[in-house]
Amino acid sequence: MAKVGPFVTTPGAGSYCRVTLDSGEKVVVSHDKGGFKGGRLTIEASRLMGFSSEPVFAFDLDAPEGRAALSRLAGDAAEGSADATPLGAFVGLVKACPSVAEVKSRCARLGSPA
Repeated sequence: MAKVGPFVTTPGAGSYCRVTLDSGEKVVVSHDKGGFKGGRLTIEASRLMGFSSEPVFAFDLDAPEGRAALSRLAGDAAEGSADATPLGAFVGLVKACPSVAEVKSRCARLGSPA
């Protein structure tokens, strides 16, 4: 089972969460300061002990594709819960994946990269 770190909010910069997948690979899901529902959401794989990262996928949550992806992921979440937020919805997607390759595959099925 994936290990999900705390949701961290940084004033003026947005929020992020680190997830360690079953494979041992580490992923960071970040939501920029674009707002509660909009903005840009990125998923990156940590490399070199966390000092660098490789982009996995990015979603523009203000674009139709990004809104559709968020709607599919957060559609059943209880209103006001962490899972109803962009960060929570995408962390839910990532934590269900055993590897970065699977994260890439599931994100590609959700929609085009931003």
